Amino acid sequence: MFWNSIVELDLCFGLLLLILFGLLSLRNGHVSLPHIRLLCQVWLITITPMEVQDIALCALTVVLLFNFASFEALLFLLLGYVGQLYIMHSCNLVSFYVCLEAQTLCVVVLCGLLARGASTSFSVEAALKFLLLSAMVSGMALFWFSAMYQRTGSLDMVGQETFWILLVMLFKLGVAPMHMWSVDLYGSIPKALVLYLGTAPKLSLFTFWASSWHHDFSVGVFILFSMLIGSIGAYGQPALRSLFAYSTVNEIGLMLLAIETAGFHTLYQHLGIYIITQLLLWNLTDKRLFALCAVSLAGLPPFAGFFGKAWIFWHAMSVQAFSLLAAALFCTVLSLVYYLRVIRLFWTAPVHAAVSFAGAPNQTTLTSACAVALAFAPVMLIKPFII
Repeated sequence: MFWNSIVELDLCFGLLLLILFGLLSLRNGHVSLPHIRLLCQVWLITITPMEVQDIALCALTVVLLFNFASFEALLFLLLGYVGQLYIMHSCNLVSFYVCLEAQTLCVVVLCGLLARGASTSFSVEAALKFLLLSAMVSGMALFWFSAMYQRTGSLDMVGQETFWILLVMLFKLGVAPMHMWSVDLYGSIPKALVLYLGTAPKLSLFTFWASSWHHDFSVGVFILFSMLIGSIGAYGQPALRSLFAYSTVNEIGLMLLAIETAGFHTLYQHLGIYIITQLLLWNLTDKRLFALCAVSLAGLPPFAGFFGKAWIFWHAMSVQAFSLLAAALFCTVLSLVYYLRVIRLFWTAPVHAAVSFAGAPNQTTLTSACAVALAFAPVMLIKPFII
């Protein structure tokens, strides 16, 4: 039993040493916060398993660490990473619940920790809404897990095709009609936390869905709700964050459509494009490049986002899911209108007028090169159509 848990014990022990070293060093002034951040990044790289999804989550977290400017925020980001890493390989109902709630706890604490100025009360209010709703959904799921254990005597994930696991994951992903918490959070929390909330938890949950849990439930209703509400709800939103919150709901609907019709390979292709675009959107210092990323996210050719969506539509047509395909095409065209509004506002704005993250290094050259690469990335995505 001890040897089976040696990896988890080593991970917890290493994190505890990192906490003690950071507290003592920062208090005595021996090292600065950038050195602690570098140590956290090295620790992430050394403890990450050598699997593709784990490496992708590690690389994403390493990049996200640059956007947080306090030692406490770095620690909670690492704790969230631990929960995300283990939920990706969870095969037990109890470990699934514990890792999921660890992520929720880190998000709620970070909302209060990073809140500044006049938006503090709104950030705390949105975090409390998310905590209460998440506790309600997780509590009902825990009740059904207990009932399943009483009936079967097993907590293994294999064969436990309960609807509550699917419902909890859909809630955490922000799928409509369970999406209002994400709209509230996007509109009140700092940009760094918006970036974290929109990328890392989604990658971990979709990886768990692909590797550890299989079901026979159809998610067609949630796909329709997410795409319709995500495309229509963005209209009339005065704040840019609320607009991108509804855009995220629409993108999650497309990813569920990929699971329903195309499979997880196409899901990861579109999810990878989405994560890279989000990293660029919230880190760019050039508003015209921001507009180019919005074009890619909208799915306009010849950018990478177009090929990610087109590949999903191709598979939906090949399996004759014509109703979902028609709804997806309609919502995509509908969402182009508010994306074009964003493009008009940012393309005519001053070229270098964006706000960068506090404590983040000057990454203008790197992010600009990545944004321009969105126009050339589709070359690597055309191959499936040729085959």
